[in-house]
Amino acid sequence: MRKVIPTIFAHNKKEFDERLKRLLPISNYFQIDFMDGKFVSGKSVKISEIPDLRRYKKNFEAHLMIKNPEKEIEELRKKGFKKIIFHIESTKNPDKAINEIKRSEMKCFIAVNPETKAERVFPMAEKMDGIMFMGVRPGKENQNFIRSVYKKIVLTKRRFPDKVVQVDGGVDDKTIMKLKNSGLDIANTGSYVNNSENPREALRKLKKLFG
Repeated sequence: MRKVIPTIFAHNKKEFDERLKRLLPISNYFQIDFMDGKFVSGKSVKISEIPDLRRYKKNFEAHLMIKNPEKEIEELRKKGFKKIIFHIESTKNPDKAINEIKRSEMKCFIAVNPETKAERVFPMAEKMDGIMFMGVRPGKENQNFIRSVYKKIVLTKRRFPDKVVQVDGGVDDKTIMKLKNSGLDIANTGSYVNNSENPREALRKLKKLFG
């Protein structure tokens, strides 16, 4: 079943609190982005600044744009995350990150930057719950979708038809139909919903197009 998941991209706790409050009523699924200023140039709200998410009775996934993500898995579990997405490019030992996530009984997805070939993660695909392709370069909002990502989705679904494929970045009412036709399962939406005057209506429109 296809899903559209709003992304909470925040540089600090104040911005995070504002965006969480604004978006919380419109969905049961959310992605929270974390950046360390090393893997990507930007910095985000810190994991320690996130409240205990279990209080909201929603489904939260963490997108880790950080180096050595395996070090943060236990803290994310304690915060109430149910799914972790880390970048293949962010660690020299992806198997360690996968094992840490699996040990913590969370879903494990691997993210792939636009310049990285899809085939790089194929040897690990069977260990993962899914693969997430970045539709933009990670770490910034309001970017245009990189069209070569459509082919990555098609290639991956042909090779692994039962594997969940997700895209984050550049998802809007102009790209979502082609993403659907490429075989995408989950679309993350950031700027399109966050910057809308009516986030609920913007999300509803994307869900209708993607459904």
